[in-house]
Amino acid sequence: MEASRHANQFLGTGHVTDADQGNKVAVPIEAGARIRELDALRGVALLGILLANVRQLFLPWEIGEFAVAGAGGERLAWLDWQIFNSLVDLKFLTLFSLLFGAGFALQGERVAARGGGFVSIYLRRVLILAMFGIAHALLLYPAEVLAPYAVAGLLLLGARHWSADTLFRIGLILLGTATLWGYQLGGLGLGSLGWISLGTTALTVILLAAAVFVLWRRNWVMALGVWAVILLGAGCALTLQFKAGDSASGVADDYRAAQQSLAAMRADDSAAWPEELQVRRLGDFGALVRLHAGQYADILFYFAFLLLWRTLSLFMIGAGLYRRGILNRGTPAAWKRGAGIGLGMGLPLSLLATWLQGREIQGLADWRFPEFLHAFSALPLAAGIAGAVFALSQRQALRRLWNLLEAPGRMALTNYLGQSLAMAALAEPWGLNLYARLGGPALTVLALAVFTALALFSHAWLARFRMGPLEWLWRCGTYWQWLPNR
Repeated sequence: MEASRHANQFLGTGHVTDADQGNKVAVPIEAGARIRELDALRGVALLGILLANVRQLFLPWEIGEFAVAGAGGERLAWLDWQIFNSLVDLKFLTLFSLLFGAGFALQGERVAARGGGFVSIYLRRVLILAMFGIAHALLLYPAEVLAPYAVAGLLLLGARHWSADTLFRIGLILLGTATLWGYQLGGLGLGSLGWISLGTTALTVILLAAAVFVLWRRNWVMALGVWAVILLGAGCALTLQFKAGDSASGVADDYRAAQQSLAAMRADDSAAWPEELQVRRLGDFGALVRLHAGQYADILFYFAFLLLWRTLSLFMIGAGLYRRGILNRGTPAAWKRGAGIGLGMGLPLSLLATWLQGREIQGLADWRFPEFLHAFSALPLAAGIAGAVFALSQRQALRRLWNLLEAPGRMALTNYLGQSLAMAALAEPWGLNLYARLGGPALTVLALAVFTALALFSHAWLARFRMGPLEWLWRCGTYWQWLPNR
């Protein structure tokens, strides 16, 4: 399950000169200046993010990542999990990160065109983004990504003068390193294989440090060599793992524990409920905030160890793709070709990983490497989804659908936080108190309904205003002045 298993720096707003006042001020981009394909892609990404987050908003995290049966029965729950795991989980977080990087390059380009001030504007922008994120985590959803994105965005600021090729290459190297590091932490773990895993962890840390040093020197040839060594080390670790044959703490054990926890949650005896359910069913708002604070601390710990590297790498790749003109000057033929390559590479890998993970969950195997295949498939699959959205958005027969998707894409911050608010109002004790009462398929349907309602709201709002309410507040705070929005 991904961390959010965020925002548009990645929202794609720009700057023009106010000729009447004789100086440069920030105003929204006019409709004709926007990149409508990116707006539509953000809308699609928001839907995927909601489909991923709804499971953590309505179920404990250790349960939501598995097939959870509801009224439709066990078979439907497994089908829902397979579709989610193959097409949604991690893919849309990857897509959002790429869009943030593209938005970084877009904003830098436009601020440079109006005469500078990029660093001060950007620093205020990420600070406000972090404040939104902390409030989001404590009040609504602790597995949020806005504050972690702000931290990674600060690191991205140091790469603002890099060329498109340098950003793209270093981003790919960092992504490969982070993927292998994540496999070591999540697949092997420190306790499951004793000294073998401990040695692999130490080696990975050393190689990661070396890779970061080489990347800092921007010698991508040497960095590729470090990446190759890491790949070799991961292969050796995998071989040793098979020889060890240790099945402790396997996925099947985790699944059985989740099923037992779910059964306890559905029992009438509240004393047997896990602490999280007791807080969410019986606790007051203060207890809920304290629960969120503890969970958010775990998320930030995970971010510092792993997600930071992966997020920063995707920011770099997205910025490199934008500066190469692929995201803003691509042709329909190029987008179709990109969709075919991305889906052709990513989808088979993701389907294979899901099938292997299903066998692990059922206790038929204990390979531990399917999670690595799953993470490896995320970038090509996200690229394929982006190419398909860009290509299909040109079809006039689907114009109404894309208009509906572009509206939440233009209001991505408002919709991202609005999704959490709507789901919390349905799940939490201060709302309808539906927490842990719905299975996976029902949650998927609920997510689709909430997304549609917010998309319609966004469409109606933008008929009267230039930008969403939170985007407007974000812009006013960034430039420290009240700006017109009607």
